[in-house]
Amino acid sequence: MRRLVLNAAILLCSGMLLAGAAHSAEGQAVGVDPDAVARFSGTDRILAVGADISLGEQVVTGPSGQVQIVFSDQTRLVVGPGSALTIESYLFNGNTADKFAINALAGSFRFISGHSPKSAYSINTPTASIAVRGTKFDFNVSPPRTDLMLYEGAVRICSTSGQCQELIARCDLGTVDASVAQLINHRDPTHPQLSAAFRYARFQTPLLSQFRVSGAGKCAEPPQDQGVPGSLSPLGGGSGSPQTQQPTRFPTFGN
Repeated sequence: MRRLVLNAAILLCSGMLLAGAAHSAEGQAVGVDPDAVARFSGTDRILAVGADISLGEQVVTGPSGQVQIVFSDQTRLVVGPGSALTIESYLFNGNTADKFAINALAGSFRFISGHSPKSAYSINTPTASIAVRGTKFDFNVSPPRTDLMLYEGAVRICSTSGQCQELIARCDLGTVDASVAQLINHRDPTHPQLSAAFRYARFQTPLLSQFRVSGAGKCAEPPQDQGVPGSLSPLGGGSGSPQTQQPTRFPTFGN
């Protein structure tokens, strides 16, 4: 009888440990603007600074919402206004992740890789798959396509039909719909219009310092005569003063 009771207690404790592991936190929200929730199995949990972000949860922001997340391997992710994203897979091993998969459904995002190996990262959208090569970039997801602008490192972006482009130069811009992947360099005449849609390239003020990319605003400006600058300098979104910059209208995305 004692053995049966002991075995039952062990099974109960094991079940509790497994349940705790299944719902353990993979990331933490270190910056939250109101109008942001974590959604799981049809239930919404209002996010605040310090809230855990766990595997399987969908982070959803309203028109004024924004969430800045740091994961256990020091990967940093910004979920912009009017956006939705799910943490699909996160297999943590020591200080790194063996697998880190994100499903970005709609909206605007910034991604900065952490300590995990390059092969661990993958990002999927309705129209594209993104293979991260240890890097910093912004990407926008809308119903017809996915747009990505590279700041550091390299990225491989593919359409769902299998057409791919490699982004390896600073300020490279990739645009992908369901069938076609295009690479647009900084000097392409279509680059200024497309880059204007990347809110965090132009205005980094809403971001905590660890989520900013030094000189990212240069990628949203016409290139200098000598070409794309080899070094992105001061933090911030653009070189113009507030008095001379024209306001930019960013696209909005549904939840």
